[in-house]
Amino acid sequence: MPQPRREGTSLMSHDSTMPIGHQYALAMLVGGEAEVRSVAHDARTQLTLDAFLRVQDEEPVPAFLHSALCAMSLPTKRPTDDTLPIIREDGKYALAINPRPVLQTIDGRAQMRSMGVPYGSYPRVALIYLLSQAVTKRSRDVYLGRNFTDWMRRLGYKTVSYGPRGTANLMREQVDRLLACEWQIRWDGQTSDESAFAVRDVKISNEYSGSLDRNGTFAREIRMSEIFYNHLVEHAVPLNEIAVRELKGIPTALDLYTYLAYRLPRIASDKGQPISWEQLAKHLGNAADTKRFRQTVRETMQLVSSVYPNANVDMSGRKVVLYPSPAPLERKLVGAHLRLAAHSAPSKGTAIEVPRTVPLRKKQLPDGSAKVAFPEHSLRYGEEARPYLDLGREKGAPWDVDQMAGEFRAGCPDFSRPRSRDEWLRMWDAFVTSYVKRRQERSQ
Repeated sequence: MPQPRREGTSLMSHDSTMPIGHQYALAMLVGGEAEVRSVAHDARTQLTLDAFLRVQDEEPVPAFLHSALCAMSLPTKRPTDDTLPIIREDGKYALAINPRPVLQTIDGRAQMRSMGVPYGSYPRVALIYLLSQAVTKRSRDVYLGRNFTDWMRRLGYKTVSYGPRGTANLMREQVDRLLACEWQIRWDGQTSDESAFAVRDVKISNEYSGSLDRNGTFAREIRMSEIFYNHLVEHAVPLNEIAVRELKGIPTALDLYTYLAYRLPRIASDKGQPISWEQLAKHLGNAADTKRFRQTVRETMQLVSSVYPNANVDMSGRKVVLYPSPAPLERKLVGAHLRLAAHSAPSKGTAIEVPRTVPLRKKQLPDGSAKVAFPEHSLRYGEEARPYLDLGREKGAPWDVDQMAGEFRAGCPDFSRPRSRDEWLRMWDAFVTSYVKRRQERSQ
């Protein structure tokens, strides 16, 4: 990926060296959804397009994960011996996940049995949900729901199946593993006069209750341990739940997304922070050879960039370079690599200027009042465009807001004349109402 671009530099409308999500974001600013679909058509990718549009079409929903779990991931696959502890290291930090035996009823008899360490995408999604509920509600008590099917649908799983390899049983097994494990997070001093500190024998939960039904045991109510909860509140990293749903089936994508969400907003230098591919592999808990790992992560970044287009990362060289980027909950496209605006969608290959923001043009009239132009970019971005977006979604559903805005700009009499926002909103309201009526009549 190219280095961050500065003000005043030019950019081709589509740069194929960028991750596809960055190309989509630039296309959205230039020409709206139609331009985004054009980029996806050229790239022959549907998965990333669907993910990008779904994330951009919904308001961000806050979700949270402990910073240690963002920096040091669970196993992506079942370990050869899943009863052994998993250890992850990140500089002065270390995380151990220890699968302790738990008391279970097996064939009518109480037995102590180790569930093994959690692995794959299911425990990642479950963990984000559990921790998000605790942080959002400021409570150690997390209630999952009336039954397992309802809970999984809330997590974004449209099809919930039972049976030995059904999605419900796979998720339930991983939740059991999560709750049975002990987590140890250790901090080591950087200098000789600093003392090491460790949080020992921490469990996500010491208490959980559930029910028995035809589908087996369901832990419906979970009380987080006080030590873990207090530490979580202090070290919670904000995520976007909508993005998590899009990545929920790919462990490496979830790991890369949460790692970037943790690291990028904390980088201060505009020159970026380089890390080796070996360091990144440790963070993501990947044991593949370097060449294969690089290929996997670069491919995964295509999807991650679609749900987190502000993430400014260069994976093109021998090292990965992380640049300062907004957190995932930032809806505006404000990353240094995405500072793009254009008064109209240029033809492909046309160079356009890259200003620092996407401003709404204002003019000072003789009477001293400030009037504005109708937003010239996608209505999905910017606080100035929010009233038009909300009105378009409310009265224009199910039609695309940016498509309606494009026709409004083309057909509005004396469109270039500045007006007050209230006047623009009245005209926009009347247009949207008329547009929906016309489209409904055509479809009959």
